[in-house]
Amino acid sequence: MTARLLRLPGQGCRYFQAGRCLYEEHRNPGLHEGYRCAVLLRLGRLFDDFTLRAEQLGLTEEEAGRVWQARFPATLAREGYCRDRPAGDTRAFPDCDKVAGDLCLLALPACGGLCPRFARRQDA
Repeated sequence: MTARLLRLPGQGCRYFQAGRCLYEEHRNPGLHEGYRCAVLLRLGRLFDDFTLRAEQLGLTEEEAGRVWQARFPATLAREGYCRDRPAGDTRAFPDCDKVAGDLCLLALPACGGLCPRFARRQDA
């Protein structure tokens, strides 16, 4: 008698989200910068650069905040796009349904179903 193996969907696995496997990210959070949302990384670097310049210019926190508030819309228009995903209607920044926290789900490996690392969801 031969056993027949069925591939189970990944939905019941704690590492599954939107067809992607988050195992590596759960195992070593932040290790793979390629899994991060490129838009959020760019904006974060721009903000870090801005704060360094504000410090060098001797701006107070209030002054720097006003300058950032004035410049942010133009910065967002220039840097807040993703070449892999057009803007959607998520009502959440950065307006992409493929972002989970700061992770780009499209960058994570696809999940084809049950694998040796399958771990049941706690809520299932």
